[in-house]
Amino acid sequence: MLAKTDARPGRGKSSPAKVAAPRVRAADPSKSPRPATKAKKAKIRIFVSYCHVNAVQQAKLQVHLAQLKRDEVETWFDGDMAAGDKLSTEISRKLREADIFVALMSPEYIHSHWCQLEYNRAMRRRANGAMRVVVVIVRPCGWKDTGASELKVLPRDGRTVSDWRTMDHAFADVTEGIKGAVRAVRASKVATPGAKPARASRSAAAAKAKQRAPRAKATPGARPKAKPGAKGGRTVRKDAVG
Repeated sequence: MLAKTDARPGRGKSSPAKVAAPRVRAADPSKSPRPATKAKKAKIRIFVSYCHVNAVQQAKLQVHLAQLKRDEVETWFDGDMAAGDKLSTEISRKLREADIFVALMSPEYIHSHWCQLEYNRAMRRRANGAMRVVVVIVRPCGWKDTGASELKVLPRDGRTVSDWRTMDHAFADVTEGIKGAVRAVRASKVATPGAKPARASRSAAAAKAKQRAPRAKATPGARPKAKPGAKGGRTVRKDAVG
């Protein structure tokens, strides 16, 4: 008898294996890339030196520097001192901490003993590369004899504040010059990061040299060399009697 065969199409043939589709995991919102945060700007400290006769000009300068103060810039003058602070101590400390020294130059400023002490100290720090000095000519005076002749003074072209149409026009120009000084100080701080202490660098170099130095290998079966005058591990005295 003949075996029955199934005549239905596709019957008896192996069907292709089904390939499982890869599962797509939902993105975890907690691990999503966060937007890059801007690096915090370095804080710049400005010391404003002026004679109290020019208090009006100093106050106008503070108004025009308002936007800089919102940009990590701190300005200080003796009017910011708290009651009870010792005058010379506080001024000396703020002068040491300052990055930029702004002098409001006038005949009264040159005449003032205390203003000249501040100015000369700032010029010494400038000579050592520790501070930038900005000279603002408030009124006509002999500022070229103060050592400022080698500096680029403000307002531009050496025009005194009193020569401008208004005080606001003059100090708007002064503020732009001070902004340039702030940018220069920030750039120098980024380009010259804090150096490591010399002692730490020397110890690190010594440790690396010690690791690189080859170690002497011991020869199998070698005996340690005896010291001169030693026999059989015992020291022989030359003056011993036989």
